[in-house]
Amino acid sequence: MTYAILLTIAVLATPASAKYITLTNTVTIERVIAGDSTTVNVSLVNTGDEAAYDVQLSLLTPDGITSTQMNLGKVDPSMPQKGTFDVNLSNGIAPGKYSVAILTEYKDANGYPFSSVTPNYLVLKDSRSSQMAGTIQEISLGNKETQTITLDMRNMDSKDHAITIRLYAPKELKIDAEEKTMTIPARSEAKSDYSISSFGALPGSSYVVFASLDYDDGGVHYSSTASGIVKVVEQKDFLNFSGLLPIAALAVIVLAFIIYQFKK
Repeated sequence: MTYAILLTIAVLATPASAKYITLTNTVTIERVIAGDSTTVNVSLVNTGDEAAYDVQLSLLTPDGITSTQMNLGKVDPSMPQKGTFDVNLSNGIAPGKYSVAILTEYKDANGYPFSSVTPNYLVLKDSRSSQMAGTIQEISLGNKETQTITLDMRNMDSKDHAITIRLYAPKELKIDAEEKTMTIPARSEAKSDYSISSFGALPGSSYVVFASLDYDDGGVHYSSTASGIVKVVEQKDFLNFSGLLPIAALAVIVLAFIIYQFKK
């Protein structure tokens, strides 16, 4: 399964050219994990024209699953790098489907940090389709503001489900609550709102955020994901005094002219 990291960085080198980094990872996971451990193989390629530095990958996992980290260092354009996560499962963890996230962190040539998250799954012994579905509304976020991002969910089952919601975002975004629990009645819809703000996000970039929706039923674990895009834009200050100076000067001239006319 292949996921494209949507974060593309433009670094102005000269007025006539631009350099950028685009990292794409290909993930290979054992189809069904029968034992208490497995490996996740990742191939990472930089399809941009500038090297990525201090590249580090982490597998973000739910309780009961642990993983090693992957350090790839410098990734040059068109030079694929490979690595492996060693994954261990706790005793007694229920069979089923589990959502995980791959967090990719790196720096550009100037040492500026970037990150992204991409979803994937681990299947332990048994996999069944989840009855939960969801979407995250796309928003445009000013680089100096806080907004609300909404997760819309649907329980398509004929019975209630108590779900655990985990929200995953790159490090450039701050979210008020990364985990929530709630019960969604049978055949109904629900919403969950989160406050989100920029934490060094680059204006002009688009960041993927996603949520995992997990529940247990009949001794089996179920999981599905919902994803959305946060577009970070340059936020202009309302009180931009440098921009107001010409208007203020014109107003003074007009006022002075009016006063002069009345005095004549």
